[in-house]
Formats: sequence, C-alpha cells, structure tokens
Amino acid sequence: MRADALKWEPKHQFDAILIDAPCTATGTCRRHPDVLHRIRPQEIAEMAQIQRALVSKAIAWLKPGGTLVYAVCSL
Repeated sequence: MRADALKWEPKHQFDAILIDAPCTATGTCRRHPDVLHRIRPQEIAEMAQIQRALVSKAIAWLKPGGTLVYAVCSL
C-alpha cells in the first residue's frame, strides 16, 4: 500500500510510529562532501517544512503514551 502521509487519515491510532523523513542528506557530508555544495537554502527550508508537517500529522495518529521515532540524515 502506498499513500501520501500528508493526506492519508488512518482509521485508528497507533502504539508506535516511525518517520523516516525526506531530508537534505547533509548528515552524509563526511562520506559525500559535495552535498554541502549542491543543497540550496531554499531546499533546506522546503524539507524542514515537510518534516514539520509529517511530525504534526504523526502526533495526532499516536495513542496516548505512544512512541514516535523520527529518523533523518540532515544535520
């Protein structure tokens, strides 16, 4: 099943959610130093906005006391 997480509405809440958020890959700069030269400030702002929206959606999907794991390779 595929769905846009920003549009999808689950029928129930979850005990745990893993967000593997889309990112800028700046956290990989040690192995890929070129990433710091090709990413533009506008792209960083766009990714931050998407990440914020995903976290906001996911929080509403969690059961009280649930666990949210947020993974991203951005600095």
